[in-house]
Amino acid sequence: MDATTSMKPRLRHTRRAGWLAAPLLALLGGCGPTQFEAQAVIPPPLITRIPVVVGVYMPAEFREAVHREEHDGVDYEIAIGKSQSAGFDRLLTAMFERVVPVAAPGAGAATDPAIRGVLEPVLEEFSFVTPQDTGDSMYAVSLRYRINAYTPSGQPVDSWTFTGYGAQPGSSMPGPGSGPLQKAAAIAMRDAGAKLAVEFREQAIARGLIEAAPAAAEPAPADAQPPP
Repeated sequence: MDATTSMKPRLRHTRRAGWLAAPLLALLGGCGPTQFEAQAVIPPPLITRIPVVVGVYMPAEFREAVHREEHDGVDYEIAIGKSQSAGFDRLLTAMFERVVPVAAPGAGAATDPAIRGVLEPVLEEFSFVTPQDTGDSMYAVSLRYRINAYTPSGQPVDSWTFTGYGAQPGSSMPGPGSGPLQKAAAIAMRDAGAKLAVEFREQAIARGLIEAAPAAAEPAPADAQPPP
């Protein structure tokens, strides 16, 4: 047997090992963080506008918020700032007579003398669970927001906390599940937006941030005589 013949089995073994290693290397190379942007289209609510002008302060940490978490052995990076900023801007614009962006909570009076108060949205918590946590095929996201209210000169007045929840079915197999998780986040943001639109008015009236509409006068009886 010559040297060429003796090398053939070894060459075949080397090629087979290479074919087996290639998918494994590709899999290991794809084990980076799971990154996606939460995208929620929050429609303007069909509500009666609150007849006041407000300033809105959205700090950089709200506009550029990214949730980072290691979960089930997967590193997640979920960009939420852009979507929540656009959603809050759309909601507040529909809720009030006029909304004016301000550079700081105390900049309301200097920005526009018509501003009655300044609102600041804050993302307090972003959490999620996967099918590995729940034992079923559901991905779920929970958001907790707080709205801080200030006078036009920046004095704290009050704050209000509300939550949003969203769930989306997905595969029960291990993995990042970025598609279902992204949809669950969008549902949670819409849910939080609906609570803000529906409940904020009564909260603000109860706490004196805005005035309640005057009660309509009862109509006089048809047979009532005019005063002399």
